[in-house]
Amino acid sequence: MIDFEDFLSFLRSQDYYSDQIVHIETIPETKAQFGELNRPLKKRLQHWLDNNTIRLWRHQVKAINNILVGKNTVIVTSTASGKSLCYNLPVLQSILEDPKTTALYLFPTKALARDQFTVLSKLLEDTNIKQNRIGVYDGDVEPNEKRQILANANIIITNPYGLHYYLPWFKQKWIRICKNLKYIILDEIHIYRGIFGSNFALLIRRLKRMLEKYNVKPVWILSSATIHNPKEFAEKLVGEEFFLVDKDSSPSGTKKVILWDLPYDDISNKYRSAHQETKNLFVSHLKKGIQTLTFTLSRKMAELQAIWTRNSVPSLKNKIFSYRAGISKKKRREIEQNFKNKNILGISSTNALELGIDIGSLDATISSGFPGTISSFRQQIGRSGRGIDLSISTFIPMQNPLDLFYVHNPDKLFGPSQEKVLITLKNKYIVKNHICCGSKELPLSIEDFKKFGIQKREVFIEYLEELISESLLMKRGDKYYWSSDFFPNEKYGLNDLSNRSYKVLLRTELGNEFLTVEDESFVFRDLHEGAVYLYEAETFLVEELDLNEKLVYLKRANVDFYTQSLKHTDIKPLEVISESKIGPNNDIESFFGNVKVEHEYYSYKVIDTVTQDIRSRHPLEDIPLVEFESQALWFLIPFEYQKELELKGYDLGGTIHAIEHAVIAVAPALAQISRWDLGGVSIDFDPVKQQPIIYIYDAYRGGIGISETLYNNLNQLLEITYSLINSCSCKNPNGCPCCCLSPKCGNSNEPLDKEGAKFLLRKLFQME
Repeated sequence: MIDFEDFLSFLRSQDYYSDQIVHIETIPETKAQFGELNRPLKKRLQHWLDNNTIRLWRHQVKAINNILVGKNTVIVTSTASGKSLCYNLPVLQSILEDPKTTALYLFPTKALARDQFTVLSKLLEDTNIKQNRIGVYDGDVEPNEKRQILANANIIITNPYGLHYYLPWFKQKWIRICKNLKYIILDEIHIYRGIFGSNFALLIRRLKRMLEKYNVKPVWILSSATIHNPKEFAEKLVGEEFFLVDKDSSPSGTKKVILWDLPYDDISNKYRSAHQETKNLFVSHLKKGIQTLTFTLSRKMAELQAIWTRNSVPSLKNKIFSYRAGISKKKRREIEQNFKNKNILGISSTNALELGIDIGSLDATISSGFPGTISSFRQQIGRSGRGIDLSISTFIPMQNPLDLFYVHNPDKLFGPSQEKVLITLKNKYIVKNHICCGSKELPLSIEDFKKFGIQKREVFIEYLEELISESLLMKRGDKYYWSSDFFPNEKYGLNDLSNRSYKVLLRTELGNEFLTVEDESFVFRDLHEGAVYLYEAETFLVEELDLNEKLVYLKRANVDFYTQSLKHTDIKPLEVISESKIGPNNDIESFFGNVKVEHEYYSYKVIDTVTQDIRSRHPLEDIPLVEFESQALWFLIPFEYQKELELKGYDLGGTIHAIEHAVIAVAPALAQISRWDLGGVSIDFDPVKQQPIIYIYDAYRGGIGISETLYNNLNQLLEITYSLINSCSCKNPNGCPCCCLSPKCGNSNEPLDKEGAKFLLRKLFQME
């Protein structure tokens, strides 16, 4: 067992330590609470529980009781709280009661699907249920095995991408499964957000439309890490009513979570390298014999942390490994097993080990960089202390605003989650893609409009007519049919936004290998010639962008840098949907509505992965002007505050520019998004309003609901923006990359006035 005070003393004695520990959060021990099922399980299932000395916890019992009486259930409890038993036991109970029963399991990644298949296979073996009752059905499975699975299996395990592709064949090959489908399980639902989540919600509606053909209405079982308002999100994702199970009754030991600040050097005006801080702390853990899992933000850094740590403690080099995409499945399983058996002391990993892959209990985790959402952060720290002993988790921030905001504001990190998981059913481009896919699966009728999440019949008719004019649909009688010569389920992927898409191809010795499809706006931003492209945790370089054929050609590249494009942006309001006045005196006019955005990409930067230094800059030529309609919030700065600001000697343009950058940087605290999902424009004098205006817009064609959420929480957004700027240690009047500077600013971060931003926000919200 870890002696925490001894460990702290050891850290504070190290040469690299200079008061980096700024907060220690104690998550108290919890005792197990047990429950009893309303009706007994089949004997072989109960014997399995007894043989493995498993007593069901209260939240498991509540979930199983709900499921067995046909209630849609969403389970939101901590890592290692036995969520998989909540759905595996009722599914197996139903199969034993009726051998025709089928269930569809959807996991967000192939790796997680395979891991859960292994767990479930062992359960089937232990309960004397035939192994052919279960099968993984994805692109890695041979055709003959797929046929056997469709003919015999009760439980089909796949992923969203597979379901999207296979759905047109449900009416032919999947008839047995569809007619007997009693359960659909969606695991790790916090992954389904943004464009991917919005596409997935519409995929689910297409699946439900297919099942209606067989008069089948399955029970939905969803599980997740802790998320904001899970019942509301589950109901929006699936379009059904749900019962919530969120009171975790599993036992856990005390956890100490350390927030590790980056020392600021007043001479260089820089924060110390987060990567070196991580290596130092990782080494200290291992020297004390503390089994540790270090999470990194990239495959490259997972490799480097393992190399650096091995070099620092050569006596332990055979007990330190990296874990990432790109290593063989056999090697991954070997690492997982040796870590579980304590034969490995330290692993540096990408977020591949964040989800539900079973690696047993361990002593400590290090999160090297904020993983993007509080849900993911809690998943990571939940990886340690899965027994009853004390465990340690440490969060080391990268040099960016959101990371340091959470380190300096621990109440926001450990308090109730405010991050809303955002999906939309209103994005015209996404909905039209799924109408096309739906028409390939089953002919459409006008009365299908609600089945695609559309509330108004006339909007659906408008979309149908547009698709006919685009030669994608044809009408026969009162039905609409797919009429184009391509397969829509292949062309319109789950990460796609519109039909303005480019095929991404990998050049190999054997020819061009198709990788994926990306939207035009993303291509111009991140797939220009010379760009580094990350796909499934592997890095590639863009060799050629063919604008005429809409093709992107890549080559494999194990590089130690990444790229960021720069652009000029213009914005124009088209329609005000809502307006309000905010602030203590209700004197800040704010608006939400539709806007037209224009991007002109003009250059890109090459940035060192480790040091974050800019190595070089390159012009971008021949990139067309990008125009699209989206949604935005915007707010005005009252004249009296503008006047006082200028009288105090602050720069007006620099002040609102700094606020714009900081608002975007901290927005992920209120929504599960990346800062790159938003764009912004600040105007120091608007000729129409004759006031300064700040615009924050969704960086996606049609919008995906981000700016609307921020508009509805604008008071809170501006208050935490002030907390971000005020808590940053930098002394630079223009701010730094951890508060006001944006790496993608089209104006090269000029002008910026950090002190002016602090002054104006204090005045607006009377924080003096």
